[in-house]
Amino acid sequence: MKKIKLYDYQQEMLENIIKVLTAPSPHVVRVDGKNVKQGNSGMVQMPTGTGKTFVMASVVKWFLDNYCEGEVWIVAHRRELVEQMELTLERFSLEYGDRESASAATVRVRVLSIQWLTRHVESLEKTGCRPGLIVVDEAHHAIADSYQDLFVRNGQAMKLGMTATPCRMSKKSFTRLFDRLLVS
Repeated sequence: MKKIKLYDYQQEMLENIIKVLTAPSPHVVRVDGKNVKQGNSGMVQMPTGTGKTFVMASVVKWFLDNYCEGEVWIVAHRRELVEQMELTLERFSLEYGDRESASAATVRVRVLSIQWLTRHVESLEKTGCRPGLIVVDEAHHAIADSYQDLFVRNGQAMKLGMTATPCRMSKKSFTRLFDRLLVS
């Protein structure tokens, strides 16, 4: 695995993300009559061109190095973004499964479009595939029902949103999806 060299501001963002994702979580919700701990979450705002994808790859590496169980699901709303994330993971020798192999492969990292995931989430669940970390690229789209369903289905997973624009024209809030906003 190649070392990911981050600029100082990217390294600071990585450290802040790790603090948010590993903080003691007071979030408990009722699911099927049982109390279930919610995973920590944060939304990262970094301007275009400042290396969000490199920071994301660093978070993936951190998760794989520190957690023996759970997969990383990297989710985007466009195929071009999925391909960009795949290239970045390849650049740093981080192995991943693509959508064609996603339900059959034994991998720890999956790069998926939300459209594919929405259609195939039940088959992934049947094969025991469960995320420990969900990373959403262009997280300003996470207010959509498909992302909210993904978050509800995987409430115990840590969640990280990455975006350059953490606001919606509709003025809908992300506070119920992400605990903290981290600004570069």
